[in-house]
Amino acid sequence: MKTQLRSSVVSHVCGIALLSLFTAHAQGPWLYTPFYVKADFGGTFTQDTDLKEFFGENTSGARVKFDPGFRLGFTGGLLVTDWFAAELETGVMERGIDSITGPSSVDATLSQVPFLLNARFQFPNESRFRPYLGGGLGVAAAVLDAGHIDFGMTQWHGSQSDAVFAYQAFAGLRYALNDRAGVCLEYHYFGTSAPEWRVDSRYGVFPDRMSFGRIDTHAFSIAFDYRF
Repeated sequence: MKTQLRSSVVSHVCGIALLSLFTAHAQGPWLYTPFYVKADFGGTFTQDTDLKEFFGENTSGARVKFDPGFRLGFTGGLLVTDWFAAELETGVMERGIDSITGPSSVDATLSQVPFLLNARFQFPNESRFRPYLGGGLGVAAAVLDAGHIDFGMTQWHGSQSDAVFAYQAFAGLRYALNDRAGVCLEYHYFGTSAPEWRVDSRYGVFPDRMSFGRIDTHAFSIAFDYRF
């Protein structure tokens, strides 16, 4: 009888211990999948660049100046370790063209839609704050949408796009709201190679090419992420 009672007590204690352990683990972050998503929104500042070509006009010394713009980003990530993650990122950055130096008039916007593979490095610690940094490579669609661009004796209007090489560096600080969600403050430097747009010449004999120099953009944004 004592042996049966002892066995029953041990069984109940072991059962309670296992249930408590499972419950504690179920509440912990380790059972979550390593996948997360992130969305960010913020403002951008794009550095001046060169007007390299404009349908055969002399563009020597011409500079393109941009208005402040906005950034909207979407990221899907995989936590490879506690300190390293691989990400796929897309989104849109858009800004107006303020002016082009020289005898010109401009009503146009430049949009960029990136497709990037990122490497993100974060610094694990016991607090809710976690700094991180990283970089990415990929391509971007550069879309020029113009009501009109006048330069010299030539005017162009319409919408054209070009695929260009893209790269970025970023850094941020994440605050953990709970085990799954967090809010971040981020800085992005985003750059692309020189975009070039070709259009059908009205008469088929004039130069059909317009191009800018390299596009360098700085962005500050607020992000929200969620781990599955």
